[in-house]
Amino acid sequence: MTDKTLSLNTTTRTDAATPLAPNIVAGLLSGLVTLCYSIGYGSMIFSGNLSHFVNVGMPITLVSCGIIALVVALKSSLPFSIGGPDSNAVALLVGLAAGVAADATATGLSQNGVLVTVLAALAVSTLVTGAALYLVGVSRRSSVIQFLPYPVVGGFLGGTGYLLLSGAMRMLTGHSLGLPAIATLAELPWLAWVPAVVVCATLLAAQGRVKPYALAPLGLGAGIVVFFVGMSAIGQAPEQLREAGLLFAREPLSALQLPLMLPRQQIDWAAIVAHLPECLAVAAVSALTILLNSSGASLATGHDADFNQEMRAAGLANLLAGLTGGIVGYQSMSRTMLNTRAGATARLSGVVAGLGCFAVIALFPGLIAWFPKPVLVGLQLYLAWGLLREWLIASYRKLGLADYLLVLLIVAVIIVEGVVAGIVLGIAAACALFVFNYARISAISREFDGRTYHSNVERSIGDTERLLAHADAVVGTCLQGFLFFGTANLMLRRVSERLAASSGGSPRFIVLDFRKVSGLDVSTSATFLRLKQRAKASGDTLVFTGLPPRAHDMLARAGVLTDNIHVFGDLDSGLEWVEDLLLMRAGTAREHSTFRSLAAIMPHLSGKALARLSAYMEPCQLKQGQLLFSQGDAADAVYIIERGRVTVSLPLEDGKSMRLRSYGSGTIVGEMALYTQQPRSADVRADEPTAAWRLTYSALNELEIEDADTARQFHRFVVMVLASRLTVANEAARAAY
Repeated sequence: MTDKTLSLNTTTRTDAATPLAPNIVAGLLSGLVTLCYSIGYGSMIFSGNLSHFVNVGMPITLVSCGIIALVVALKSSLPFSIGGPDSNAVALLVGLAAGVAADATATGLSQNGVLVTVLAALAVSTLVTGAALYLVGVSRRSSVIQFLPYPVVGGFLGGTGYLLLSGAMRMLTGHSLGLPAIATLAELPWLAWVPAVVVCATLLAAQGRVKPYALAPLGLGAGIVVFFVGMSAIGQAPEQLREAGLLFAREPLSALQLPLMLPRQQIDWAAIVAHLPECLAVAAVSALTILLNSSGASLATGHDADFNQEMRAAGLANLLAGLTGGIVGYQSMSRTMLNTRAGATARLSGVVAGLGCFAVIALFPGLIAWFPKPVLVGLQLYLAWGLLREWLIASYRKLGLADYLLVLLIVAVIIVEGVVAGIVLGIAAACALFVFNYARISAISREFDGRTYHSNVERSIGDTERLLAHADAVVGTCLQGFLFFGTANLMLRRVSERLAASSGGSPRFIVLDFRKVSGLDVSTSATFLRLKQRAKASGDTLVFTGLPPRAHDMLARAGVLTDNIHVFGDLDSGLEWVEDLLLMRAGTAREHSTFRSLAAIMPHLSGKALARLSAYMEPCQLKQGQLLFSQGDAADAVYIIERGRVTVSLPLEDGKSMRLRSYGSGTIVGEMALYTQQPRSADVRADEPTAAWRLTYSALNELEIEDADTARQFHRFVVMVLASRLTVANEAARAAY
């Protein structure tokens, strides 16, 4: 395929027509590499004090390999995906198995009891992981996991690298990484560690120089050659090396112990329950790794991955693997990339890989007995070095100092206290990082006063000047985002600073707009109660606008929204109410007296001009709700509002209308259409009983001919109105920048 932008469905149809040979060859190669990794993972889990159980534990690892590969191949959103056990989860399972074994041994269980308890614990961890992954996928919540901060994920993976290294040491010496293991290394025969060094060195040297699908076979092959050449050189027989623990014992598939076959009376359930947090840790790390692997494979191949489907596929695979007592596994990016670069394009490759694993286990189990353990130690060293280099060395240049120190801290806690403590620290760190970083984002999206923000009510020139004179009496703040204790307190501090610097006198109007607020934490109630107390003490008035329903209910229950708090549905309504009160304070409250004259524009025309203009105008009275004109009407007149108010609204398709602006006394309506002679662009309706004067287009033309001076004064009045609007707009624009 050449077009990587094709959809998943198109890709699937194309894959069905691809030749079988490339997919079969790629699948066999992927299955071989998966088997090699699985043998190594099984050896890691059953190492140290559990090493004498490896022949029983190995079959469950290999069966998991086949089951997970088959299910992932059939259910993944990436048709060429390869699944199987993975180092991140296995590193945690090593600690889980060792911890359960230690607890079971401490209670006096027999060796067989310890074994069945460990097997049961591994099955439980796989079932728990499968159920958790499947539920995440079904509930379509996979994106939530991606909110873990990058350094926290890095700390987990860096700790995983340490656990892999410790597991390799346990396989070599029987001790975890530490002074006893280092002391034991000097006593080991060279055949126990030289092949491991050769494998690790070969993989590191060949990385980036050979094809990805050839890397693992090359490294493992080099180690196998060194091991058997050395065996011949020292004259040791295979059985002697098997007794020395350097080769696996022959163990057929019949050694597999299914969970239902385990003697329940010998299982130490208390030990398993005590380690359930580690099972949850395995599920969490598995989910994170699936997202990382799937997104990486999607990016590298150009195919879109459905993360929820990937979770469901891995969940189902682990549920089936858990029923056979298998270990955790999921989609592998490295093996998926190996599969695609070997020529795979269809699900057939993954099916072949899974069936190939079963074929080796069922038909050729003796092959496993010839696989040297030191070779697998070398593979573990290579994997451990990759994670440690990535997160403890290379990340220093990628991360800031604080983030890098957090990675080191999580790794250190995992080393000293274990995986669960490291994960708890990581989650706590994630919460702390979120709070710290979110608190740095201001909850204030905009600040305004009466000069920079106004309601959609057009005022007369005189009223506009009065409002501008009292602009500092409005202390407005537009809030945003999710408010919690930290951001709310910063908002309170900022409002207090503005009140202290305000020259608007008292009482002032503290306007808080919540339109862009997504939610409130209950802790913010205390902040708003303190703001309410301060406003009451200083005689100021609190105005809340645009409160979301849940926020309104929460503040009401907390006792914030009492009678002295004024709540409006939107900022426009709240500002209109504030402006009306400011005008009342200035002594210009609207009067509802009878219609008498053009007093509203009297200050702007001479007495003679006002008398001449009155002769050309027609008085009109509007009842509440009556249309002055409608959208699409001819622009045949201009209207001057003397008393009352009208609203310009835009009719919408659903039968509703959107308010554009309201006009009070002393304002002029319809002038733009009159001058441009374009049809009316909106409806104008009276909000209350309204008195207006109507000057028709023909009357204005007649006035210009018969009394040019009066016409000039009228045009100058219109220009003053437009200039007043422009001044207000300029103030708002200046404040915005």
